[in-house]
Amino acid sequence: MEELLKQLLEGQKQLFEGQKQITQRLDRMESDITDLKTTVNNIEGQQAENTQYIKALVHRTEELDAKFDGLLVSTATKENIARLEAQTASKDDIAA
Repeated sequence: MEELLKQLLEGQKQLFEGQKQITQRLDRMESDITDLKTTVNNIEGQQAENTQYIKALVHRTEELDAKFDGLLVSTATKENIARLEAQTASKDDIAA
């Protein structure tokens, strides 16, 4: 009987140690999850900031493209100037 009680006590100690190890593992996992949540929150904040920068750059690029297109429309090319000169009367043509 005494031997049986010793075996039961030893088994109970082993169960307690196993439970203690499981609790320690769970504590480490909870800590790791907390760290991951902090990291994800930081990444989300950085992503939001980067998105705002990208939107500003896209908007500015669109503005510059529109201005460039306006310059292309209003800027005379060499060929256009030569064609206009050919169509325009010179002083000699007017005097004649």
